[in-house]
Amino acid sequence: MKGLYLILDLSTVFFPIVLSFDKRVSYINSWKNVFLASSIVAIPFLIWDIIFTANGFWGFNPDYLIGIEILGLPIEEILFFWVVPFACIFIYECCKFYLHSITWKYFNWFVAVALLVYILVVNFYSVDGWYTMTVEISTLITLALWKWGRKRPLLGIAFVISLIPFLAINGILTGSFLAEPIVWYSESEFSGIRIFTIPMEDVLYSFTLIASTILLKERLAKN
Repeated sequence: MKGLYLILDLSTVFFPIVLSFDKRVSYINSWKNVFLASSIVAIPFLIWDIIFTANGFWGFNPDYLIGIEILGLPIEEILFFWVVPFACIFIYECCKFYLHSITWKYFNWFVAVALLVYILVVNFYSVDGWYTMTVEISTLITLALWKWGRKRPLLGIAFVISLIPFLAINGILTGSFLAEPIVWYSESEFSGIRIFTIPMEDVLYSFTLIASTILLKERLAKN
């Protein structure tokens, strides 16, 4: 189906946009900082994406794209780095409003330790895949910025909740409900272990993208 990836992008931001005007969370007031943070974080991710696509580490099925490319990336993939953070930061802002009275200290340490264990498991299956190595390094850097920088007590629960829609969308992208995946991966560049059709590394990738954007957005909001 032509344009399916674009439909997924638009569906990802539909409800956060509609609910942005709710006076309790008032997400619309954060749009400026969310867009700025997403744009800054998108730069290294886009460079990462361009290099990996050019080297065949992953790629995109033209049957599901509208055909517009920039620097070798389909426009839908580029939009991904704005729509996913936009939706996930909406979840974070809802957590700030509805869950702020709960102490998340131990839960956050559980999330951090779980991610470290997850890295060890992924590394057990692959030590030389480029996707595996780069995503492990980026996750460790992001974890360090979170745990030893300014504390964001609700980041952990927001990330865990955001995994539900992230993995649902990613499942479609990697072919869970399609004859062929929208996004394919070179088997030699990741662990080869999948959660259904989703490479294990994508959980770490999602943490790096979501957490780094939240941390930057909160820093911008303080200034």
